[in-house]
Amino acid sequence: MLTKERITAVQHSSNVCADIEGFDFDDYDANDIAEIRRLWLQYGVLRFKKTNISDAQQVKFSRNFGEFVIHPKQLQEGGHPTQPEILVISNAMKDGKPSGAMGNSEATWHTDTWFYEKPPAGAILRAVQVPPSGGDTYFLSTYIAYETLPEAMRKQVDGRQIFFQNVYDKTGKLRLGKTEPKSKDFREWNGIAHPLVRVHGETGRKALYLGGTSEGAWIVGMTLEESNDLIAKLWDHTTGSDHVFVQKWDQGDIMMWDNRCTMHRRDSFDPNTIRIMHRTTTSGERPI
Repeated sequence: MLTKERITAVQHSSNVCADIEGFDFDDYDANDIAEIRRLWLQYGVLRFKKTNISDAQQVKFSRNFGEFVIHPKQLQEGGHPTQPEILVISNAMKDGKPSGAMGNSEATWHTDTWFYEKPPAGAILRAVQVPPSGGDTYFLSTYIAYETLPEAMRKQVDGRQIFFQNVYDKTGKLRLGKTEPKSKDFREWNGIAHPLVRVHGETGRKALYLGGTSEGAWIVGMTLEESNDLIAKLWDHTTGSDHVFVQKWDQGDIMMWDNRCTMHRRDSFDPNTIRIMHRTTTSGERPI
């Protein structure tokens, strides 16, 4: 068996991600998993380069980090034929229909399923097939976003709640099971309020929590104009950071991120090429 002394982490210059070396997906024990968890909490994003593992191995590994969460897209076009824990992200077509979720379009900055009462703690994404170029994934730290806020802005956000409507997705489509709201004021729609600054349940560090879009978000207690202005500034500050890690995928690469303290986005890619990714998602707690 491996021991944690054989597992090393090499931090990227972005201060957002670390490469894991010395972990064997075919041969690991509880001590090895404890070390991976420690490094995951330390760095927020981990990368395992060019692994050669199966779907079943991915599910087994993921199970060590919490109960599985079924992503909303798994209930639509992203279900896996034999592994219900896996979300298939793919632009490939089968029998004239999408064989996975998300297609080839860009995915803008977001924290996964921010509109849930208990957003997932983490995700593990594995490259099954990658295009020659495009489809890169970007990560940033919301710890750093909070810690680098100007003092005046930090005072504005501390102790505040942010409301997210959960009726429409980012493309304007009704979410599964939702109905058209009667009111034009999204603050009266179904949604969830979370701390604008959340305290990580395991590390105790504070992270800025902006969800996945400024549309349909409102800082509770502010006028809509004040809220929109502050949210825009917070987004500019967060996504304008120099601390961004860019993952240019190779087949077999695995990215593992802590959804409680990171955000990510994806570039678009040529629709005439194929990109297939398999993702597992682990449960989290209600933000505090």
